[in-house]
Amino acid sequence: MLFTIMGTGCQSLTRMFTQDTDVVVGQWDDGRLATYRGLRKGKSGYGGLVYGTKGIVPVGQYAGYGPLVDEIVLFFKTGVPPVPAEETIEIFAFMSAADESKKLNGQAVALKTVIERAKEQNQKRRQSDQ
Repeated sequence: MLFTIMGTGCQSLTRMFTQDTDVVVGQWDDGRLATYRGLRKGKSGYGGLVYGTKGIVPVGQYAGYGPLVDEIVLFFKTGVPPVPAEETIEIFAFMSAADESKKLNGQAVALKTVIERAKEQNQKRRQSDQ
């Protein structure tokens, strides 16, 4: 949901956490900030708000897994992924950077560093397989 709204370009993030809550703040290359809050206690659900120069707009309700399954079926039929590889890689880097920031007690982590490290590990794995 976050990347659907913000697009690619997240440069770095920090993750703060308590026993019941996680808050991730990402900074995009154009200066925009995005936050993600995860709750382990209390009311649960999905949603969001977009704060813009012209107003504050709710993201919309979670529609279940139906739309995701539709995209998966379309992918298998056409071979065309619904999300560009660059965005998928950045989403995984975002999640990895958030975990790393948590381990570093909220220190900022650059996504570029996470992606470069993953490429190096992949290259080493390929070399050891040969």
